Formats: sequence, structure tokens, C-alpha cells
Amino acid sequence: MKTTVAKLIMTAAFTTIAGLALTITGARADDVIDVAAPQTITVQSTTTTNLNLYSNNLAQVQATQEISFPAGYNLDAVRNVNSQAAANALEQTAQQGLYTNNYQSDPTAATQVVDLNSLTADQVSQLNQYGLNLVNRARAEFGLTPFSQDTGTINQVRSMALQYQAKDESLLKGDWHDYEILQGQSENIAAHQVYVDTIPNLTALPFASAQGSDFVNTNAVPLFTIKTMDDLRACVYYGVMGMLFNDAGDLFGHAQNFLTVNQPITTLALYPSLTYATGKGTWADGTPFSFRLENIDMHYIWTTGTNYNQADFGNQGTVTPDWDQTDNGNYAWLDGAFITSTGQLVATGWHATNASQGRPYHYLIALDQNGRELRRQLTSRVDRPDVQRAHDVYDAAKAGFATQLDLANQLANVTRIQLVSRYSGSVDGNSDYVDYWFAPLTVDQGNYAYLDRAAIVGDQLQLSGWHASNQASGKQYHYVIILNNGREVGRQLVSAGTNRADVANVYGHISGAGQSGFTVSFDLAKLNFNQRIQVLSRYTDDPAGNGNYVDYWFTPLTDGNYSNKAYLENFSVRDSQLSIAGWHANGISQFEQHHFIILFDATTNQQVGSYLVSPVARTDVQRAYPGVVNAGQAGFKLELKLADLNLIPGHRYVIVSRYSSSATGNGNGNGSQYTDYWFAPQELLSGNETGYLDQHQLRQVDGHSELTVTGWRVTNLARGYHTLILFDNSRGRELIRQTLADSPLGLARPDIARLYGQKFLNAGQSGFTTTLVLPNGWLSGDDYTLISRYSLTRDANTDYVDVYFSLGHLKREED
Repeated sequence: MKTTVAKLIMTAAFTTIAGLALTITGARADDVIDVAAPQTITVQSTTTTNLNLYSNNLAQVQATQEISFPAGYNLDAVRNVNSQAAANALEQTAQQGLYTNNYQSDPTAATQVVDLNSLTADQVSQLNQYGLNLVNRARAEFGLTPFSQDTGTINQVRSMALQYQAKDESLLKGDWHDYEILQGQSENIAAHQVYVDTIPNLTALPFASAQGSDFVNTNAVPLFTIKTMDDLRACVYYGVMGMLFNDAGDLFGHAQNFLTVNQPITTLALYPSLTYATGKGTWADGTPFSFRLENIDMHYIWTTGTNYNQADFGNQGTVTPDWDQTDNGNYAWLDGAFITSTGQLVATGWHATNASQGRPYHYLIALDQNGRELRRQLTSRVDRPDVQRAHDVYDAAKAGFATQLDLANQLANVTRIQLVSRYSGSVDGNSDYVDYWFAPLTVDQGNYAYLDRAAIVGDQLQLSGWHASNQASGKQYHYVIILNNGREVGRQLVSAGTNRADVANVYGHISGAGQSGFTVSFDLAKLNFNQRIQVLSRYTDDPAGNGNYVDYWFTPLTDGNYSNKAYLENFSVRDSQLSIAGWHANGISQFEQHHFIILFDATTNQQVGSYLVSPVARTDVQRAYPGVVNAGQAGFKLELKLADLNLIPGHRYVIVSRYSSSATGNGNGNGSQYTDYWFAPQELLSGNETGYLDQHQLRQVDGHSELTVTGWRVTNLARGYHTLILFDNSRGRELIRQTLADSPLGLARPDIARLYGQKFLNAGQSGFTTTLVLPNGWLSGDDYTLISRYSLTRDANTDYVDVYFSLGHLKREED
């Protein structure tokens, strides 16, 4: 071998770390979870030993080398790392800790020779005391209570580390946390490689001389050796520093385990497992060479233990099987499997076989009816002592599983699911495996929905209901569409499904049932309730609502064959009021729920007034029209004061009964929908008025004639003018007229009030008396009529109603 100093083309010695946190369901690699409610851990009492292993007092923690934390590195910063971007951002700050923290060599430890393959009990004690106090020193910086340990904890961690060693597993060889070994315990691993060969001119530095900056670039770490306790302590020191400050690759899960996770088990110990690797280099002249490296995986495990024998501290020992290795059976059972309303396939059961030994990765795999893989999930091991009692095979006590597979976007075309339990020797589960196939599961592909409510709210038709189907899996857009006579008039995107726990209770096996509710609104202006209106709910993969879809068609809201029946039973005047009564049964009143009675002047084609009325029970109408929605409440009754109405004598009036979606105005504005029934026209005033001329007297006064008349005249005209007209029947012409008052009210007539007070508006003041001065040249002896006219105009020529009083032949006294 050349004596020239070697030039390494690739540094094979490096440091890596891996963290594992205890979860409620077991251990999962690189998944750190804060346990909301600490679990109660019962720790068996320990025997007294002569080892000072407890680090539960601040004095010991303070005695440990100080750790400098970079500005900005705090519990919240560590706790809130939940993405690679956040981890990278924190590492820019945290990595400064590798530059500012260097191991402080201990002179006493530097004199103690160690052999990693044969640690003494005292060296194991020192290793654990130093490592534990170092972790607690970091916790003390943030006011956290220290972890503790005892001989039982150390022996348990030693046993677990030696199992890694016996299985030849190491992070540096591509292995990961071994679930079979951990049995649900929480673990951090810091891995280093050290130089163990003796090759001339190829030397390595003592680990105790390392600087923190040496570990910033994990692809260019110098070669180190571990020959003393000082070196071993430095190895532990830089492993902890790396887990605190250089852990973006694992989202700072190790720092979280040490500082922010509420560990249910607070006893912590550490122990190394050893495997071997080969480093390669070239001499200066290009000659390649190889050298041996030792992989040191330092396991930090939170666990309890029952073995307090100090003699078991040594690094010698083997793992002895305690199961029936002759049993070649493959045993399994599916306790339960169902699809949740969020599309999760939840499966519980167990799978036990000796063939699982050396295959640490347990997967549950879901296949569809065509054998196509839908999903696989690495499971967490579950205690099953009942399985161990029944089947004495490898790791039967941990053969249980309780896991879920996310199938929320894959169920649309799946009618059957085949579950496979697989133990594999590969991390991806694709090689070196043993399977157990469970009986297939049927997937419900029914289409379920219900329209809970369809009602008018303002100028909108509001629809509420739910729609759930596994056929909707992968169709993330939910539309509600409304049709008028088969033509689409609107669609609304359901932006977020409404919580429907009631639906999930019934259809819990349907993906999305718990969020299947919807409430949407449509403009009434686009609808016509007199036509067929139908609503459908659609799940689709198209943002516009087309594409691949599954529809549910609800029962039509209206069928276009609605009933509209009515009858006007009363239209009369009484007590100076206009009484209107009848009934109107309308088949679509469930949407046009506001009932108006409209008084319409058919002569001028103008509306006089509109009145919102309350429904009146009509059991007779319901018996006659049982199929009409509102027949039982179809009645209406209205009393209007004649004094408030501007009724015109001689005009014909129409009553219109209207059901409208709007409660304002007369219900025919702002896009509202309404249905009318027009009753036959009615004459309110003509032919119903009367009066009487009590006396008339013609006399000569100062050379002219005067006609004095006295009488009464009743009317229902609340406003207007009372005019008397003297008409010459013989000549067919008006002789004279005189307006008595600008109101229908005249002289008090209590006698007339008693006779007509309930029928005519002015009966109590219907009297009149006046004197007409006849014009010169009037013709004596002609036949005359006195006309009592009520009119809305002062000239009394339009919009009037008359009562005629015959005077006969009028003659002067001298004639």
C-alpha cells in the first residue's frame, strides 16, 4: 500500500437522526403528535441500586455542559413546524446552534478506555447519566420538568437496542424505526459512523475533538474514532445537538419529542446498536481502497422496565425466541370493517404468523373488484393477548391492527373491496411479504337524497335538503339545478356541504354523508310556478357542473296542473262598510303564501285598493277539493270603510283574489310570483240609492218665481258634491241647477238613520232643503222633475248617480 496520505473521493462517515413519537395507537415513523390528555402510566417500584441514575433535580442538570440556543429558537417555533417549508425556515435559524455549541472535553472521561462492543456496567451508567442530563439541560432552558430513568428503564432500552443489532438494522443502512421492537414506545435515533480500521497513513480524529460546525454538512463529516468515554460522550453530545438544531429533514420531530411532546412515559434511557459498513477512498495516485466503518445508532427510548439487575448492563447478549417456531400457520380475523361518512375505510382485526418474523412492516391493502389497488396503509400494532393465547406464534401479542384507509375519492366505481393483511420486509411493502386475504366487503352504491324544505324567502326560492352517494366519490363539485318545464333556469354551487349528523347516523357507510346537506336560493323572477318545476342535486368532477356526474331528481315542486277554484259569497254595504267574503283554493299557494284581495275599477281599468288578508278555515271547501293544497284554509273576509274609498257612481267593480310570493304592495313586484282569480264585475252604487221629496212649494216673490224643496237622499258616495237640478220634461231641457254642499252630508235626519243607517253611508245626515230661483221666462204648466245628483266633480256632469223626484205640472199662482 502506498504511504501517500489518502485523498477521500467521498466521505462515508456521517451523522443522521430519526425521531419517533409515542402516539395513542402506537409508534409511527417521523410522526410527532402532542397527546392532548396524558396517559396514565403505572411504573413498577424499583429496587435500590448503587447507581446514581436519576436526573430529576436541577443541580445535576446545571452541572451538565451549557447549551446555547439561537435567538428565535423557542418552544412555539419548534412546536409549530408542520410542513417542510416551515422546517426549512426554522433550520435557517436553528442551524446556528451547531456553530455555537462545541463539546467540552472532560479530562477524567478522556482517561477511560471504552470498547463499544463491550461496554461495562459503569460505562453504561455514565453513558445514560450524561445523555439524560444533556437532554434535561435543554429542557431546563425552557423551564420544562426533567425526564428520569432507573436500571429497569436502561435494561429495557438495552434489550430493544440489541434487537436492532441482532436484526442488523441501522438508519445508515436504510432501515427505520422497528415497530416490532418498539411495541408502541416513543423513540429518537441519532446515527453516526466511526472509523474502526488501522490503515497506515489513514487516521481519524478523536470524536472528543470534533466541532459543531463539522456536522452542518452531513455529506462532508470528517472521520472520527471512539476510544474513550470522552469520545463516547462527544458522540452523544453531537447527536443531541443535531436533533435539536439540524433536523429539517424530519420536520424537527426529534426536538419536538425532547421539548414539546407531552410524553406519556417520562422515563428515558439511551443505548447504542452496532452494525458495520464499508468506506471507499482513493490514494493520491488514484488507487482505490476500502476501510471498515461502524454504524452507531444511539437509541433514545421512553419506556418503563422491570429488570433491575445491574449485571445486565453489559453490551453482550442475544435475543432468545419464546414462541413456537414450528407453527407454520397463517392466522387472521377481521373483527370489523366499514366505510365512514368521510370516506374512510375503518378496519380492525388481527394477523399472526411466524412468517412475519423479519418482516417488520405491516400493511393493510384495499383492492377493488377488479384487483386494482385502491390504497395501502402502514398499520400500528395493537395489543392482542387473546390472539397470543390462541396462537403461540411470533409477536402474536401485538398482532392486532386498527387502522383506516382514505378512500374518499375512489368509491364511485367500487362495488367490492378486498382487504389484504401483509407483513413485508421492505419499507414499501412490495417485496419479501406474507399475505392474508380477508373475505370481500360490499360497497353500497345507492343514491340517497331528500328535499327537506322549499319556501319563499324574500324574492328567492330557498331549497334545503341533502344528497349522499358513494357514486359521488371523486366528484368534488356539488350543484343544485332547477328546471321549468324541463328547461334549466338556474344552478347553484354548494360551496361547502352543511353538517348533517342525522344523515350520517342513517347512512354512515356513505362517503360524505356527514357533510351532505345544502341550502341554496334561486331568483323568483326566473320561475313560473304555474309550470312544472323540478329540482335535481348533482355531484360532478366539472367546475361548471357538467362532465361526469351523478344526479338525484327530487319530486317536482309543481306539476303544471294546478287547481285554481274560487267563489265570491258576499259583496255588499252594511254599517257604512263594504263587506267582501268568499273563498279561493289555489294549488300552488305553498309558494305563493301571501293572500291579497284587490278592489279593481273595471270601468276605468284602475286598481282602487289592495288588502293582505289572513286565511279563514273552510272545511266545506276542503271536502269539495281535497286535492288542493290550501283548500282547508281557503276562506277570506274583508270589511272596508266606505269613507276611505273613492268609489265612483255607476262604475263596475271587480274583486281579484291573489296569492303571491311577496308580502309587500299587492304582491306583483320585485320578481314575485302570483296567481289571480277575477270574480264577476259588481255594481256597487247604481240602482241602489233612494230618497224622498217631503214637500215642494212654488211662490212669487218680488216679481219672480221661487221653488222651495225639502226632502232626503241617501248615498254611499263618501266624497263629492250634492246638486239639485230642475228639469223641464215637456221641453226636454234643464231649467236650473244648484249645488247644496261640497259633501254628501246634509241635514240631520235621525228618522232616516233608523231606516237606512246600516245600508247607506250618509243616512244620518241625508236631509236637504233649499230654494231655487226660477229664471224669467220659465214655462208655467210644463211637466217638471227634480233630480238629486251626487257627483265626484263640482260641475256634476261626470261620475254621478241620480235620484229622480217627479213634481208634475208647475203653474204660477195667477195662471
